[in-house]
Amino acid sequence: MCPLTIYKASAGSGKTYALTLEYLRLLFRLPGMHRHILAVTFTNKAAGEMKHRILSRLHALSGRSPETADNELGELMKATGMDEKGVRKKAARLLDAILNDYSGFSVETIDKFFQSVIRSFTREIGI
Repeated sequence: MCPLTIYKASAGSGKTYALTLEYLRLLFRLPGMHRHILAVTFTNKAAGEMKHRILSRLHALSGRSPETADNELGELMKATGMDEKGVRKKAARLLDAILNDYSGFSVETIDKFFQSVIRSFTREIGI
């Protein structure tokens, strides 16, 4: 698995959908991975939308929502080899894990990411 994936696309081309689906694939392959996945975007609005979309897709996949997630369900069944019931159970567990550890759920702007990196190393770089 490549540790870094970069998506380049123009406005309205489905970046948020693609990133959300990739995030879900990673979560389904490696439970607890939300603490180790960093999704970075350019604006606060886009970061908030992606965070909301990930949670709403998990909510829909779990069957706890009247909303459907048929596209994601099919993709995740194909990617994981699980049946529908297995995907729905796992989605419920993943949603609960993220909500119980929300501070470990990182979808942020590139500016916020670099500020946190610099803040982490202020002593080492003499600031």
